[in-house]
Amino acid sequence: MLKFTLEIKAESPLRIGAGRNVAKLSPIDLPVVLMRIGDRDLPYIPGSSIKGVFRSTSEFVAKSFGLDTCLMGEGCKSKYDKALQDQMKKGDVEGIKKILSSYCLVCKLYGSASFRSNITFEDAYPSSKNVPTRSVKTGIAIDRKSGAVKSGALYQVEFIDPGAVFIQNTTFLNVPNYGIGLFSEVLDLINLGFIKLGGFKSRGFGRVSIKPKGLEGFLYQDGKLRDIKEVDKLPRADDEDEDILLKVPEEERLSLLLSKSKEVWEHYVKRNRG
Repeated sequence: MLKFTLEIKAESPLRIGAGRNVAKLSPIDLPVVLMRIGDRDLPYIPGSSIKGVFRSTSEFVAKSFGLDTCLMGEGCKSKYDKALQDQMKKGDVEGIKKILSSYCLVCKLYGSASFRSNITFEDAYPSSKNVPTRSVKTGIAIDRKSGAVKSGALYQVEFIDPGAVFIQNTTFLNVPNYGIGLFSEVLDLINLGFIKLGGFKSRGFGRVSIKPKGLEGFLYQDGKLRDIKEVDKLPRADDEDEDILLKVPEEERLSLLLSKSKEVWEHYVKRNRG
């Protein structure tokens, strides 16, 4: 099990909507989602929003590399979920393993309707050193047929100001090194500005940067549970995987792991592309 601590910074206005029920009670038409932290209501980023971006982008990356993957798990769900549930009811361990091996890589990493994700995205909370501020933008709705402004269509949208910083933890459980490499590829696309987070992306909202800041975890090696800081190698998880050597100072391990995992990912792709 590995846990990455990530720093998410809003590089442009960021909007994670609160939903219609909350909006009815707000003086603002489209408020951002808030959480009571201490004595203040502060914006945060739900883990589900982060996971959605990583999953959809992982699908895009996998397909662009020539791998066969389904869309949001629907393909694997229709093909395998019922058979998997039947095997689970029977308690047939070998049958379960066989069916699970048939799911596409993205479903194996991010889960399906019948089994949980191996990558867990926690909610992202404001950094204690940087309390996010919010602003409101007034907008108008356009009639698609006439191209004119709709009558009575003035609205207010709330957003988190650029510069806001959030801290988030992402946990990997039994994820192969090539899976970490795919995750690292998505990080690169986000940091290059090609992938955005939240709503109103077409209006310039949602650009963020994500910097890995910490690595924690435990590995089961040689019959013992060992801290990631004590090992000099991240072993392969399956026959398609490769070891990653971590023989560098502790402060360099995180960047080395992300870099080397992308190499493992590229090797995996070469062996498995259609």
